[in-house]
Amino acid sequence: MKRLSIVLVCLFFSGLHAFGQKAMVDSLLQVLNSTKRTIDRVELLCEISSASYNYDVVQGHLYAEKACEEAKSIDYKKGLRHALILNGFYHQDVGEYTAALQLYREAYSLPIPDDDFLAYGYVMTGNLYRVIAKYDSSAYFYSKALNVLNQIHSEEYLAYTYKSMSRLYMIQWKNKEAEESLKKAISLYERKSSTRNVADAGFLLSKVYRNLTEYTTASEYINKSCVVAQALNDDFLQLQCLINDGELKTNKGEYTNALNLFFKALKMLEQKNVPSLSLTVYYNIGAVYEEQGQNDLALRYFFEALKISEKLADKHECAKILSSVSWIYKNQFNFRLAHEYIDKSLALRQEIKDEHGISNCYNVLGLIYFQESKYSLALEYLEKSLAIRKRIDHRQGVSATLFNLGLVYEGQKNYKEALRYQQEALAMDESIGNKFGLGVSYNSIGSLYTALGNLAAASDYLSKAQRIGEEIQSKTLLMNNKFYWSKYYEAKGDFRKALMEHQEYSSLNDSLYSENSAGRLAELQALYQVEKKDQEIVMLNQQRELQKNKIDIQESQINLQNTVILFVITGIILISVLAIKSYRYNHQIRKANRSITEQKEEIQAQSEELTEANQRLVKLNDELIEKTEEIQAQSEELRETNEMIVEINQDLDETVSRRTAQLNEAYKELDTFFYRSSHDFRRPLTTFMGLAEVANVTVKDQNALELFDKVRETAKSLDKMLVKLQSISDVGTQQLVYKEVLIEEIFLNICDDFREELLAKGIKTSCEVTLQESLVSYPAMILIIFENLVENAINFSTPVDPFIHLHVYQEGDQCVMTIEDNGQGILKEYQERVFEMYFRGSDRSKGNGLGLYIVRKAIEKLNGTIRLETNLHVGSKFIIRLPISYQESILSSRFKI
Repeated sequence: MKRLSIVLVCLFFSGLHAFGQKAMVDSLLQVLNSTKRTIDRVELLCEISSASYNYDVVQGHLYAEKACEEAKSIDYKKGLRHALILNGFYHQDVGEYTAALQLYREAYSLPIPDDDFLAYGYVMTGNLYRVIAKYDSSAYFYSKALNVLNQIHSEEYLAYTYKSMSRLYMIQWKNKEAEESLKKAISLYERKSSTRNVADAGFLLSKVYRNLTEYTTASEYINKSCVVAQALNDDFLQLQCLINDGELKTNKGEYTNALNLFFKALKMLEQKNVPSLSLTVYYNIGAVYEEQGQNDLALRYFFEALKISEKLADKHECAKILSSVSWIYKNQFNFRLAHEYIDKSLALRQEIKDEHGISNCYNVLGLIYFQESKYSLALEYLEKSLAIRKRIDHRQGVSATLFNLGLVYEGQKNYKEALRYQQEALAMDESIGNKFGLGVSYNSIGSLYTALGNLAAASDYLSKAQRIGEEIQSKTLLMNNKFYWSKYYEAKGDFRKALMEHQEYSSLNDSLYSENSAGRLAELQALYQVEKKDQEIVMLNQQRELQKNKIDIQESQINLQNTVILFVITGIILISVLAIKSYRYNHQIRKANRSITEQKEEIQAQSEELTEANQRLVKLNDELIEKTEEIQAQSEELRETNEMIVEINQDLDETVSRRTAQLNEAYKELDTFFYRSSHDFRRPLTTFMGLAEVANVTVKDQNALELFDKVRETAKSLDKMLVKLQSISDVGTQQLVYKEVLIEEIFLNICDDFREELLAKGIKTSCEVTLQESLVSYPAMILIIFENLVENAINFSTPVDPFIHLHVYQEGDQCVMTIEDNGQGILKEYQERVFEMYFRGSDRSKGNGLGLYIVRKAIEKLNGTIRLETNLHVGSKFIIRLPISYQESILSSRFKI
């Protein structure tokens, strides 16, 4: 929040500097003391308040309140509007957002013409909503400010509005919009010759170009702004110079230089109370240490940054830091804490609708699941992250996620797929120009080629990584490169060189450790300063507590004296009261003795009445015993009734069991009839088809031959339908015998059976099986499934380059089969019904509507699932998942999904 106060005042009042404004305030106060006219005093007080906010927020607030009082005393509404906004600024700075909003609303609801202060109030309201992550409201108030400023043509306030809008755009990862707004602001500042504000906007623009991975342009803007910072000797701009240059060097992988710049910034901040800038520096130092693998140090700085962000109630920064903490715990294999922190970050980012942040959380979650060997979840979250990063054009993020997807496939030993993703990531890294990222990609691809046995390609990529490591003098890159070279020579069989490379790897590792130990001096000193400040605060609190305790002790002594005096007075009063009470008590005793005799006589009379009452109770007890006997008799009757109900239930159970057995027998007979009927119908059809074939040879009449062809075609269609009906019976009734399934052989045999249809339509078939384990299932059922899916693909094939492709691979304990074609596809409204019996998508369909129904029944019999992905005129893909083995099939059938 401190950063907000500094930035707002610096940007708005172009002549002011962020620090060291006390001299200006003193000179303004001298002018104020000699000013009598109240309107002039109000304007001076507002100016003094604005300048005071840079070094003493409380003092600035006092001047703003004084300006309010004097403006109200003469009903000077324009001055009152300015003073109310400055008052609101104080409440916003200390986190009292409700009070700030109330003052802003009061300011822009005053019944006076629109002016630049009205626009200023709108911008301040927009900034407040931006801090509390209500981005829609923030954008709304910025647009209101623009409407006012376009009417009154105030260039200074217009530039400030564009700059504020750019910050919102950067949070929302709308970098092109942020670039456009900042260029407008810079143009306006240049027209006003406001060099300082041009430099400040230049730093913001460099951040936009870093987001767009245009590092050369970002570096140019940083250098220009740093020159201005040195010329003006402006502390705020010099801090921005150090921070932005450090962030750029971090992006490029120049970690040692980046750390030096951040520690310089931290030293400057020791003398200044600017929490938001301290937060930024702490976070950046943590990020550099994380990149260098120094997780404990990184955590320490991240937690310092988190402490500040929570005090400032900055949800955007807080979510970013939580994600980084989760990343550290992931690196340390502390998955419980990694999940805990990333869940908090994701909840915050979803609350504030931060798409860039959400994609970051998905990426971290994917890697956590990868390290937990939960590969399907890892792929799911990484794909989610990739989709968002592509949509918002986060190129460096896209490259990182592609790289991570490659790691997951490498973990599954699917090196070809891993290589495809790594090369895609490499292409993006080459376009971005991040040399450290390039070196990491070259190392990783070289390692993959080693695993695939392509040693020539491996050598090429590892050599590229080595050259980049030597060019940028990155010991981390070179160390990893030596490790991968050792693996390369092991695969080549040159164990002597492998040992040499591994020794160099160990030497570099030791050297890095020594350098990091030596380089921690500045870091420890900075942490010492932080702890020293914390200790000073603790000491002040302790002094206040001691002072308070002394006052409490003095008050306790006074209270004790008062208590003793009160006790003595109370004792005297009590003795007097007791003497009076004793006299009265003796008098009452004598009186009581006289009344006791009278009470004895009354008690005797009451005793006689009690005897009579006891006799009445005995009589009532006899009546109660009679009632109890009646209840027992009724209970006996109820028990007999219950026994009858039990007998009736037993009879009902026997009836249900008997009828169930009869129903099962009926189903069995129906299946038998269904099966035999299918066989019986097929005999005459087979004869029919044979006669048609004979006629084709013996008959010469062309018209008769055409008729026989139609007869044969109709008979074949009927025969196919009977085969499918017979398949339904097989799927429903047969007991399964599990054994190894030769998938490729089954698919090729089916393609051979459909050779004529495939050749007639020019359909190309292909099969790819990459199972790590053998599929143990029921081959006859697999045959039925493939047969119907292939027939379906043939019937609905496209006339242009048709194909049918079977891909079988393993995911955990699941065998995944995908049969894909580029045929006609299925309309969206029919896609959920294709597995129904006798369903046909259109009147032109030549099928009988049983094929996909049989497929679904067979897959359910095998405890599997099937899913359809299809687009009209593009093609269809059927995704089948089956347990990889018989035992897993039995196990999965015991759970409900």
